[in-house]
Amino acid sequence: MILLIISLLLAYWFKRELNLFPIKLNQQLFSNEVPLNDFLEMPKEQTKQNFLPCLFFVVYPIAIWLLQDLSLPIIIIGLILIYLSVLDYFYYLTDIRYIAIIFLLSLANLLFYSEKDLSIHLFSLFITSLFFCLFIPITNYWLKKEGLGLGDVLLFCALSPLFDLEKMVLLLLFSSLSGLIFSFGYFVITKQKLHRLPFIPFISLSALGLVLMFIR
Repeated sequence: MILLIISLLLAYWFKRELNLFPIKLNQQLFSNEVPLNDFLEMPKEQTKQNFLPCLFFVVYPIAIWLLQDLSLPIIIIGLILIYLSVLDYFYYLTDIRYIAIIFLLSLANLLFYSEKDLSIHLFSLFITSLFFCLFIPITNYWLKKEGLGLGDVLLFCALSPLFDLEKMVLLLLFSSLSGLIFSFGYFVITKQKLHRLPFIPFISLSALGLVLMFIR
């Protein structure tokens, strides 16, 4: 019952955060020099007003039920991942504050709730960070554009303390594969190429799947 109440409170909080995000973004980018209504009408930042934010009140209790046997840090991480997925879908952006919270919760879970060898997970964090430090400049140079967003990279690194190196490889593989399958399916159905893909939903889905399979 307590977890249900927490899930509903967090659903309200993240729905509010989603509604406030364009206002904060306008303040950061334009220091309020551009009126908010004009900002929201910009093609790249236009708010996709629909019923999706209200689904927090349905999805969060279900997520709590699925994750109830896991530690509190992992439960909160799962709920934050859902919010970041919706945020990425709406704006193709993420909120660095919540990625930092995920990283701190991952470390807390490793230090206080995990019985596995600490060094294995810290090694995973180190290798993941090193990999992206090398991967991003190479792919950006090769593709002549940003191949993977900074928010996606930081989320991978923030989640890495939860998994050993083998599971992190699976996370990268599953995230990429699910994104490719979605893009292919979109092309088959609409006959149009998907020019931009929100990647955080696929990272989140893969991470939660690995958590349920291997950390439960």
